[in-house]
Parts: sequence; C-alpha cells; structure tokens
Amino acid sequence: MSESLDAIIIGAGPAGLTAGIYLMRAGIETLLLEKTLPGGMPVNTERVENYPGFPEGISGRELMDRFAAHAKAFGLPIREFSEVSGVERSEKIFIVTTAEGVYRSSGIIIAAGTEPVKMNIPGEDELLGKGISYCATCDGMFFRDMDVAVIGGGDSAIEEGLSLAHIARKVYVVHRRDALRAQKILQDRAFRNNKIEFLWNKRPIEIGGTDQVEYVALEDARTGEHTRIDVSGVFVYVGYRAKTGFLGDLVDRDASGFIVTDENLAAKTKGIYAAGDVRKKTLRQISTAVGDGALAAVNLERYILENKS
Repeated sequence: MSESLDAIIIGAGPAGLTAGIYLMRAGIETLLLEKTLPGGMPVNTERVENYPGFPEGISGRELMDRFAAHAKAFGLPIREFSEVSGVERSEKIFIVTTAEGVYRSSGIIIAAGTEPVKMNIPGEDELLGKGISYCATCDGMFFRDMDVAVIGGGDSAIEEGLSLAHIARKVYVVHRRDALRAQKILQDRAFRNNKIEFLWNKRPIEIGGTDQVEYVALEDARTGEHTRIDVSGVFVYVGYRAKTGFLGDLVDRDASGFIVTDENLAAKTKGIYAAGDVRKKTLRQISTAVGDGALAAVNLERYILENKS
C-alpha cells in the first residue's frame, strides 16, 4: 500500500484528534495513524474533572470517544493499529513507513504521546501482567478486595490510587519523598480515604512472587532500612517518556525523548510539528494537548499552502 497526502498525523490522542479536526476543516487532505485505538492516555482516566465544559466531570473514555466522533464527522480517516516504524525526508516529501504500507506527505504532526517509565528493579519484567500494571483503570478490576501498592506521588498515581480504593481492600501509596506532587484537590481526597495508607520516603527495590506478585521490598530513603509489604498487585506511576526513536535525526529531543519545538510547535526539520505530551513542555494535560493540536495544525496548514504556491 502506498498513499500520498498533504498531511499525516501520528497519534490519535487529544492533540492528534484536535489537529485532525482543524486540518480537515481547512481542506487539507489528512491521514491519522494510530498504533492502537484512538484516545491516548486519557482513556485510562476514570474521571476527568478539569476539562472545561464538563462541570460534573466525564470519564476519560467517553471524552475521547467524543473527540474521535468529532474528527470522523469532518471526514478524518483514522488508521488504527498502524504503528509507525520510520520517517524519512526526501527533498520536500516525508516518507512514513508502517507494517501496512508507506505513506507520503508534505508535512507531519507528531502527537504520539508517551509511555510509562519502568522502575528497572528485580521482578518487574518477570511479573508484568502477573500483578504488575501501569494502568489501574485497565486492570484494577482484577484486584477486588485485595491489597495493592501504587508507586509514585504525582497526579496519575493519586488518581489511580483513588480509583483502586473503590475496588481493593487496601491501597499502599509508596512515595520516595515526604510530600506528594499531585494537585492539592487529589491529595485532600486521598488523605481523607481510610483505605489508602501512605508510605513516605520509601523506594521499591524488588517485587517478589512465584507466579504472581506477592510482595514489594522497600528501602527507606533516609535510613536505608529494608521493609516489605504483602500485596497482590503493583501499579507503577514513576513517570513517562516519549517514544520518538522512529524519527531518527529529524528532530531534537531532550534526555527523555521529548521533542524540542519553537513557539509555533515546529521541530528542527521544516514541515514537522509536535503536539501534546510528546513535546518538551511543563504541563501535560488534555487541555494543553488540545491547544497544541490546534496550533500545530494551523501552522502546518500555512506551511503546506506556502509550499504549494
């Protein structure tokens, strides 16, 4: 399969879907490639309460279904399960390779999102899928009335800890510091929940179990003392990184793979723009991804039209 288009968007999260809406409305022939299903990280969020227009909150899945329906209403073609393995530039044309075929376009928006960072401790790889998860919304149902641990202290960790508290018997929140990084409203809810216990200044050093998670070994960051908690599940939220290796040297990145852009969201190679969590920035939220998607699309539209004339 080989197709030629004006624009290709890589990633169908809030940034990619927003960009698709803008480009289709502008009459730019566009294709969106998504390695799994549309929605991105927000589909794993049980409740979104800070996206404007939904004062009662909305599930992440429902919100992103609305995003996708909106994009499709404008005729945006979305190729699901089309993971991009490489991007090259030949003169003024980009060549995008997937397992299904090769696509050519005048410009690209990278909205590929992020992937969870692993702890890289003994037992993590061996027990993945056997009690270790990076998504409580996806897998929490398997731990009803069990004891579980959440590793991390940011928004994702506390949101998912609160979600798990509806299902699990007890939720340990293991944090390497003595204060959380999560939003205060989330902290307050977690502190009031009697099913959540905080283990401060602790870092996991091993996850153990025969065929299933049975315990997490911890080290005290101040004293070096080793302890352990008996749990059936471990949910890891220690950070995210951008998976941008498929772009080669077409973009500049920081140490975590996030794409460096200018104020117009342009990468170092003309015709490439980055939007959403994949780019280097200070705040990663649905609302900022939407703004990125709109700005990247408008600037890519201008670039395409200027190069056609």
